[in-house]
Amino acid sequence: MKIGILDADHLSDSVIRKYGCYADTFIRLLSPLQSKLAQSVSFQRYAIFNLEFPESANECDVYIITGSQYSTYENIEWINKLEKFIQQLHIHKKKLIGICFGHQIIAQSLGGKVEKNTKGWELGITTTHLTHTCAWMKPERNFFFIIVSHQDHVTKLPDNAINFCETNLCPYSGFYIDNHILTFQGHPEFIKDYVKLIIKLQANNLSKEQRQIARASLQQSDDHLLIAHWIINFINN
Repeated sequence: MKIGILDADHLSDSVIRKYGCYADTFIRLLSPLQSKLAQSVSFQRYAIFNLEFPESANECDVYIITGSQYSTYENIEWINKLEKFIQQLHIHKKKLIGICFGHQIIAQSLGGKVEKNTKGWELGITTTHLTHTCAWMKPERNFFFIIVSHQDHVTKLPDNAINFCETNLCPYSGFYIDNHILTFQGHPEFIKDYVKLIIKLQANNLSKEQRQIARASLQQSDDHLLIAHWIINFINN
């Protein structure tokens, strides 16, 4: 099984040296669970922000779209190309996982809408409540804790999309379409130290209260392994 990671952000060399690129974070998240997949796995990174895309939808068996500093509604060549590629993946019913920006761009590409959240940043570790349960949600939970870092959010879902979780600031925090598309607004691939870096880098864009709330939330454990299991289960589904 070949998993293509559509990396949607260029990070600084210093950040990459310490944390890796976004593709690396997903490889670290999913690699320990490779044995649970039906086939042996290889990963392929595509720097889509540099217009590096698969030549066809069939180049990989599964695709993951990462987070990004960009907004989905920016008129940028690679974002426009990504929208068309997502539409092709949907037509071919390719397994597609979207995280944060990936969650948003999938929604937008398939008829949904993404806007700046009038309630402001959602940053840190947040409680996400399930509004719908599925067979791939094993182990079962009524809620989970996940790292979040976003200003934009989905305000309208695509047709046939089923929302399955929500937070106080983000009502559409994850959705799926049939058995081939799964998204999360949160970041199961992030670690707490990286969130501390984001808080530092975004200090001028955050109020003192927002910074305090974000830092305090990091005392809570997150459920990245639970989400990793759910993603693997969905791929196997």
